[in-house]
Amino acid sequence: MLDVVRDVMAPIRARVEPTDVLRQAAVALSEGATGLAVVEVEGRQGVFTERDLLRAIGAGIDLDTAPVADHMSTSPLALQASSTVQSACDLMIERNTRHLLVYEGDDLAGVLNMRDVVGVLSGAAQMGEVPPAKGS
Repeated sequence: MLDVVRDVMAPIRARVEPTDVLRQAAVALSEGATGLAVVEVEGRQGVFTERDLLRAIGAGIDLDTAPVADHMSTSPLALQASSTVQSACDLMIERNTRHLLVYEGDDLAGVLNMRDVVGVLSGAAQMGEVPPAKGS
């Protein structure tokens, strides 16, 4: 049984700058086949997600001029790689989020997303090799 987040987490597949425009972030998400991009801001990690992109599109924001910094989360939810998968699932449900940053001590080690957890726990994927959803 997979007990700790370290066994289920995935690598960071996309990174963007706070000054990148939303279209650049959308391309990074698409190319990484992921729903989360890490954004380095003043020595800390923020995140830009597909939900952030959808909110901007829905609001009619110009994707070619609006910077990521105006639409990202600067204090994303995170946990340690040694945390239990159960506690990660509880946190995702409690805080209505699909992604958690994962740290080994002070170092960013990866990301945990619902697809990773569901894929591995259902037996549909091997640890650390959860494929992107078909069509994404």
